[in-house]
Amino acid sequence: MKRIEEQTYYEILEVNPNATPKEIQLAYDRARETFHSDSVAVYSLFSEEEMKGVQSLIEEAYRVLIDENLRGRYDQSHDGNWERPREFQGTSWDKTPLSFTGLSLQNGQDYGGKALREIRERLGVDLKSISVETKINVKILEWIEEEALEKLPALVYLKGFLKGYAQFLGMDPQKVTDGYLKLLSGNQEK
Repeated sequence: MKRIEEQTYYEILEVNPNATPKEIQLAYDRARETFHSDSVAVYSLFSEEEMKGVQSLIEEAYRVLIDENLRGRYDQSHDGNWERPREFQGTSWDKTPLSFTGLSLQNGQDYGGKALREIRERLGVDLKSISVETKINVKILEWIEEEALEKLPALVYLKGFLKGYAQFLGMDPQKVTDGYLKLLSGNQEK
């Protein structure tokens, strides 16, 4: 078995080279959850420093594979050989933790409206497509992304809409709902 430092970005995220952005997002979420610093599954297997290294490689793999231009360059640099090319070894595209519009998703996965919009856009999905599939009005989806507290429906409906939105994007509905509501309650207290 290859050490993680020797694996390709596809191997790190456990996706094939033809993976869609949605599959990459799902694999990334799964890898982050598996290698979270509080994960019982790997807590005794890695030192804190090793865990940070694994997390860094997961972030690096995600950044390259989710970005169409970087992924194209990465794929071209392989020439049919799926070892990590020298150009990409030891690099980190951004030394800071992955964040969507300033919201750190590293710990606790708080999914505010801006983070959800960023994920949706990275997956190349428009609100109309979500609306058609989930039967959630486009305006409500916009209000969710804008975190327009005064316009959002009653909590019981909002939870259902958030779950539908998350399921469409292939995300964990409970985590998205809990994270979104946590952020909203924090905003209401201010």
